[in-house]
Amino acid sequence: MIVVDVNIIVNLFIEGEHTPAAADLYKQDDQWCCPDIWLHEMTNVMSTYVKHGGMSQKKAAQILNNALAYFLDTTFSISVSDVLNCSLKYNISAYDAEYIVLAKSNKTRLVTVDKKLNKAIPQLTRLL
Repeated sequence: MIVVDVNIIVNLFIEGEHTPAAADLYKQDDQWCCPDIWLHEMTNVMSTYVKHGGMSQKKAAQILNNALAYFLDTTFSISVSDVLNCSLKYNISAYDAEYIVLAKSNKTRLVTVDKKLNKAIPQLTRLL
C-alpha cells in the first residue's frame, strides 16, 4: 500500500505529463490510499478543467465518479490535530500534511510529483 496525492490520481485519469508513470505505479501497486481531502482537490481540478474549456461538465463528472469507484474504499479521514502538528513541524501546508500524516500512520511513503515537498520530507515521500 502507498499513499498518493491528488496529482498522481489526476494523472491516472487525465492524460498528462505524468500519466505513463502514474499508470506504471498503479500496475506495480494498486493499493493506493488517500486522505479524504483528495476528493475536494480532485473536484477542484475537474471544475477548473471545465471552466477553462478543457472538458465538458459531463466528462468531468464521469472522471470524478470513476476516481471515486477506484479509491473510495481507501480514503481516510485524518485527525486535524495530527495535521496541524505535522504542518507546523515541517512548515508545509495543511493540505500536504494530510497526505504525510496518512503515510506516516501507515508506515509507507507518499508518492508525489511535488519536488519541494519531497525535499522537505524525504523520509516520508518519494517522487513519481
